[in-house]
Amino acid sequence: MKILILEDDTQLSLAIQEYFTLKHHMSVSAHDGLTALQEIDNNSFDLYIIDINVPHVNGLDIIKYIRDKDIHTPIIVISASVEIKNFSKSFEYGCNEYIRKPFHLKELDIRIEHLFASKNNENITISKSLFYDTLNRQFIYQGKPIVLRYKEKRLCSLLMDNMNTLVKNEKICDYVWEGEIKDVYPLRQTITSIRKKLPIDIIHTIVKEGYMIKL
Repeated sequence: MKILILEDDTQLSLAIQEYFTLKHHMSVSAHDGLTALQEIDNNSFDLYIIDINVPHVNGLDIIKYIRDKDIHTPIIVISASVEIKNFSKSFEYGCNEYIRKPFHLKELDIRIEHLFASKNNENITISKSLFYDTLNRQFIYQGKPIVLRYKEKRLCSLLMDNMNTLVKNEKICDYVWEGEIKDVYPLRQTITSIRKKLPIDIIHTIVKEGYMIKL
């Protein structure tokens, strides 16, 4: 497997590269965004590991650049940022996993194994022009990904994982809002927003109980 590592901390970058060498992977290291863009243009990779706060071109813009060219190759973000905006934007732009620093290299390895196990799953066809990409956890319409916000993406992921099965409102709120304490979850608004973005209304409402995607 060929992996691009965008990380401006040279010690961490070297540690990741050495770990991948032990795992018999080939890795290419970039310490700034411009170098990463050159590597992306000149090479084909099986996995991207992207830090957000790097010189010249930040990691979020790198993710967008990758996804404009390639919607399938997994992207793992590694970041010390605690800003929820960076976390949310990373998924909105197309990353598959987000690991906060500091982390153990074994955790990175486990995330990679999970991603590539999921990659073997088949995409779910909804119509001739719409399908669900099980690896990147997103809908593809007429060859282009439908952009969903972070919570919208988590909600769709939960419903697709439980396809043709009622998912209770409480379970949706616990999963999508990740334990946030609120008096009222904007669940209906989120469902409405998703429905506006999907070309086909596949989300069924079970009044006072929950929702399901029925295919």
